[in-house]
Amino acid sequence: MLNFHYNIKDKRMKNQFKIYVLMMAVSVSLLTACKKDFGDLNSNPNVPLSANTKYLFSSAVIGTRGIPNGAAGLLYVQHMAEFIYTNESRYQQIQYSYDGIYAGPVQDLQRIIKLNTDPATKSLKEVLDNGSNENQIGFARILKAFVMLQITDRWGNVPYREAGLGETNSQPKFDTQKFIYNDLLKELKEAPLQLVTAQPNDPLFGGDITKWKKWANSLRAIVALRMMKTEDVAVAKAAFSEAVTAGLMASNADNAIFNYQSNATYESPWYTNYVRNGRTDYGVSQTVVDNNMKPNADPRLPVFSRTVGSPAVYKGIPYGVTDQYSAGVDGALLGRAIYAQNFPLQLTTYAQMCFTMSEAVLEGWVAGSDAEMISWYNKGIEASMDQWSAVSTNPIVSITTAQKTAYEAMPNVLLTAGQTHDQKLEKIQTQKWLNFYMNNGYEAWAEWRRTGYPVLVPARDAANADKKIPRRQAYPKTESDLNKVNYDAAVAAQGPDALSTRLWWDRS
Repeated sequence: MLNFHYNIKDKRMKNQFKIYVLMMAVSVSLLTACKKDFGDLNSNPNVPLSANTKYLFSSAVIGTRGIPNGAAGLLYVQHMAEFIYTNESRYQQIQYSYDGIYAGPVQDLQRIIKLNTDPATKSLKEVLDNGSNENQIGFARILKAFVMLQITDRWGNVPYREAGLGETNSQPKFDTQKFIYNDLLKELKEAPLQLVTAQPNDPLFGGDITKWKKWANSLRAIVALRMMKTEDVAVAKAAFSEAVTAGLMASNADNAIFNYQSNATYESPWYTNYVRNGRTDYGVSQTVVDNNMKPNADPRLPVFSRTVGSPAVYKGIPYGVTDQYSAGVDGALLGRAIYAQNFPLQLTTYAQMCFTMSEAVLEGWVAGSDAEMISWYNKGIEASMDQWSAVSTNPIVSITTAQKTAYEAMPNVLLTAGQTHDQKLEKIQTQKWLNFYMNNGYEAWAEWRRTGYPVLVPARDAANADKKIPRRQAYPKTESDLNKVNYDAAVAAQGPDALSTRLWWDRS
């Protein structure tokens, strides 16, 4: 089975990438400003190339791209199902490794922060070529907050204050999720204030600091809302209000996107595995196609899924069944847009923030009427349809205003003032879940754990102890083997190192 999360192969590929970007850096210098740049590098023989924070930042962004869209998250929330090797969708895999995330983007970003704060390095040309110290620290803090949010939402208590220190601390202590979440609120509040100029080599926003600030504010709102059922709800509610005032994403143009390219070096992993290597082990689940999209005539369906059979029909794959049963299943593959070589990975979107605002109005976190709650909800649907229409290919799907309006009026989609609180929340969260499709499975999983919506039926042939959808992932074996004292302390504080243990924000 395709493994999108980090493993030894990922770390080897990351090291190869770092060698590649450094070689490219030298090549570009030789081509564009050979004498000047080559001379400057030689004038500091004791400074390693890793002091070039420009390439550390690019490497960190590249390393971040695989974190939110791991196969396990997409399977837990039933965006896709497996034709063969169905162990992961039946929750048979318990331990997941974060070693590559810490050794990759976390360490890269921590190194950027250190190089820009250490008196011995902060004034080096190799550092300042990428902008002012404060500016670089601000960008690194925002991206690191995004990465650490992904980590703690999967494992709970994890190394945080002592993370990314490399060989100087190979046995880091674990911080509680409560501490991490509160610190993320601080980081995402302070970091945007450090941004003053564009960041060179910015694969996410092309150096646009306004978009970076909106992303940071949007992430702060997401973090805050996830704390809704904790003892820190008052702090979270205040942080949410501050984030909204500071300015969230305001259109699809603000989306945080990693743009894969139409070349073998930076192509989408979906393309690599399913076009270049010809794999066919994942398809669209019945949960998405048969239970949600077809009954509501969702115009995004031709983008999400291919057809199957003759005559051609949209048909999802049963979720969470044994290999023996799945081998004879007839179901549709993922949509061709998803297999495009340059399929963009949407990390955080305007549509997501519209649904977040709709829920915030519903819960009284921001002032607003039922009409405003409904307006945010419909804006989210329309933004999602525009987002998916923009990436559609074979077929090209242009979703009209009339189609959007008709979809919003479908009984299972229509949001009204007269519905109960839970009915409203279910509709908001179901649309948010659909928008996360094949982009951020782990975020969809976090939202499902937080709210219980959409209603998902656990795998029919679940292989885990309680036969329920996992609430977290177990720590990698490296922790119990090489960091046992701190591992034991984390387990004692959080609960058994099992799929069924609930995280701090998931315990009400």
